[in-house]
Amino acid sequence: MAFVRFLLGIAVVALFALHNANAIEPILLNFGDLVRHPIGPHGLEISANAKNMQGQNVRLRGFMVKSEEDAIGQFYLAPVPLQTSEHADGPANDLPASAVLVKLDPSQANWAVSHKAGALVLEGTLLVGRHEDAQGTVSWFQLQLPIH
Repeated sequence: MAFVRFLLGIAVVALFALHNANAIEPILLNFGDLVRHPIGPHGLEISANAKNMQGQNVRLRGFMVKSEEDAIGQFYLAPVPLQTSEHADGPANDLPASAVLVKLDPSQANWAVSHKAGALVLEGTLLVGRHEDAQGTVSWFQLQLPIH
């Protein structure tokens, strides 16, 4: 009987260790990590750090960019609070190059996203590379949120 308890104890410890090994903590990402500093003669460049984090689970703290209308299935996150005026500015907006397009899970692509004031901490998969949304806005960084 003692041997069976011993084996059960070992099994519980092994399962606990396996669970913790699979629970990988997301990488804390800063907006300053996305582009190369200082800016060189070729303008802004994606940093090597950002390229290496492609497809990684990251955590990012920023501010939801306020739009005139609720965004559908996505929104932009910036390092500082910003507001865009789509009707006045059209595709010429003041989003910084490091702005991140946050995309809801594809099953939520039709959901309206209301503006949330204050800092947000989001976790998702970082995608690096040129992406043009339906309104013609180009982003170089996207954060794909998991479904909850």
